[in-house]
Amino acid sequence: MDVKDIGVKKNRFLISLLLILAAIAFVIACFFMWFDYASQDRYKNLSENAIEVEATIVSYHYDYSTSSKNTRNWATVYEYESEWGTVYKGRYAVHTDESTAKAEVGEKIKIYIDPNSDWSDKFMPSFNYERALIDAIIWSIPVPFVLYLLIYRCIYRNIMNKKIQKKVYGSTYNNDRFIHTPLPNTVTQGEVTKVLKWVVCYVKVKYNDERGATIEKWARAWFTHKEANFLQDRKTIKIVPYKNTYGILEEMS
Repeated sequence: MDVKDIGVKKNRFLISLLLILAAIAFVIACFFMWFDYASQDRYKNLSENAIEVEATIVSYHYDYSTSSKNTRNWATVYEYESEWGTVYKGRYAVHTDESTAKAEVGEKIKIYIDPNSDWSDKFMPSFNYERALIDAIIWSIPVPFVLYLLIYRCIYRNIMNKKIQKKVYGSTYNNDRFIHTPLPNTVTQGEVTKVLKWVVCYVKVKYNDERGATIEKWARAWFTHKEANFLQDRKTIKIVPYKNTYGILEEMS
């Protein structure tokens, strides 16, 4: 019969990996949103200074950045030399066949340039402080939450679980339940008094701590609905008191 660990011995590699990836994604997105907001001054200056000129498409090349094993793309390149000597270059368009890109060479096109720099584009730059600020704030909201989940639910809880495991099985514990038995006076009984079910579930347990005092508190671990139902039906479960917390040490068949 297959059994599955519940509580401190449960493998949480997948959820830990997901939390790490989510934290990285939200932090990077937040950084770029605030960077975009900080760049609005530059966009404003460019829009105020940009002038429209006529450039020439001078060449084309195979575009590695947009090509794949299924699609081959060619990009055309424009060039414009101003009367003050600055040469403006940029990519104008991307085509899926080489003949179209080649046919564009020599064509005249309208672009926008900044007389104070070498910036150029085929579109007039736009700016919007309010929109950029709103986007930055929206993307900042999830960051504290996902960092809390990463630091407390992933890093801290994994460290605490490892400490509880070593208390129960000794310093040489290697996560193999078949060759380890709990050390004396490390595991006790707790009574499940309440279960709170949401996306994840929380379990409240009444037990005697290491000093013999009766305590009733929520387990700091998350449980699935199936695990919570199992613990609720079992009622009396094995737990490990540890400092000001405890770990649930159960197996579910």
